[in-house]
Amino acid sequence: MFERKIYQKMLHWKNELAPDYALFLKGARRTGKTTLAEKIGREEYRSYIRVSFDNTSEDIEGLFVNSLRDLDTLFNTLQFAFQTRLYPRESLIILDEIQLFPKARQAIKTLLEDGRFDYIETGSLASITKKSKDILIPSEEYTLEVLPMDFEEYLWAMQNDLIFPALKEHISTLKPMGKIHSYIMKTFREYMLVGGMPQAVTAYVESRDFGKVDFVKQQILSLYRQDMTDQQEENPEYVTNFFDRIPSELSKHDKRYILSHIEPNARVRDYKEPIRWLSEAMIINIANNVDDPSVALNLSVVDPSFKCYMMDTGLLITLAYQDGSYLENELYKSILLDKLHMNEGMILENMTAQCLKANGHNAYYYKKTDKNTKKTEMEIDFLIRQKNKIIPIEVKSGTNRSTKSLDKFKEVFGKKVGMSIVLHHGEIKQEENTLWLPYYMAAVL
Repeated sequence: MFERKIYQKMLHWKNELAPDYALFLKGARRTGKTTLAEKIGREEYRSYIRVSFDNTSEDIEGLFVNSLRDLDTLFNTLQFAFQTRLYPRESLIILDEIQLFPKARQAIKTLLEDGRFDYIETGSLASITKKSKDILIPSEEYTLEVLPMDFEEYLWAMQNDLIFPALKEHISTLKPMGKIHSYIMKTFREYMLVGGMPQAVTAYVESRDFGKVDFVKQQILSLYRQDMTDQQEENPEYVTNFFDRIPSELSKHDKRYILSHIEPNARVRDYKEPIRWLSEAMIINIANNVDDPSVALNLSVVDPSFKCYMMDTGLLITLAYQDGSYLENELYKSILLDKLHMNEGMILENMTAQCLKANGHNAYYYKKTDKNTKKTEMEIDFLIRQKNKIIPIEVKSGTNRSTKSLDKFKEVFGKKVGMSIVLHHGEIKQEENTLWLPYYMAAVL
């Protein structure tokens, strides 16, 4: 069991919000939701029961529909079925993969009003919307998103608690990293390859074998594909076709996702809901284009132009070479040898999106095109908000060191814009209104 930052938020829920609110742990499959729920049940309660709706019986499911007027029977049956005694105000009931049985989610309101026990729901919202159209979604839910392990959590798993404090210190003082720069870069490259899925991290911690790590990631991708095929919400072919194209779209120069690349006649109206399904499943991380950067970035989103990142960079690396063995995966070799080429800059950009997401930043970018020539006049990879300023971020791979777009962006939007940031291979340095930072500093932005 790895240390996860979200656990402190779960303790806040237990101590401050329960029993008036159930905790909803929302996240993609294999991000550690069930493990976290059982951890708090084991460490903070006298007993707990986990009802897993991906393999429970119809009799147990029926309790959450037919026994809501007789909760004594419901709780007694659960105790016998799971051979676990429940203690009022000292026990936890975990409703695992609740999206598979939304009626149990509707029952939360009644269960909370009873007040005897605390409740955690786990699951992704993928496929829950249409199944839930005829049920009442409880308002008494406190939702936490369970993301892949971030860089600091990965370092904790590797028994390294020195790097991250150094990152925070140097970004506050803007002093170069010095001799430790190359070591941190090597560690960050390993994190890019492994990713943040707990099972993949476990495989690397135990074996230091990227082959075993890649096998785990292949299994996770297979599980995702099975979910895409089995779901009955959206056209499975559209969902999988969109998913399969992600590496190809990110490998392009501007990295925008062009639906017609899937098939010439693909239209936004056909793929809008499949994209939403993948987004709600928290498999992908959509970056929206904005036309007038302001503190409220979401108010100036330009539809339908977007980029699509994988929520986990390690999975992206495996997805990019899904038909071959990991030894044939050129990205492993390029990253390990620290020789990422321009067309492999997608890994660095995806990793930046992942780091920003972990720090609470939704993905936005800016692009301005000349209406007559259709040529790009200005493009910024990421926009984040810090206090009352917009911070433009560019990720530089290869030998490109131009800040033309950043300079023009500052010139056009003036006081709205704070210090520009360039993430690059080299050291910390400041040049007028631009701060150059090593790639790994994305983890502390």
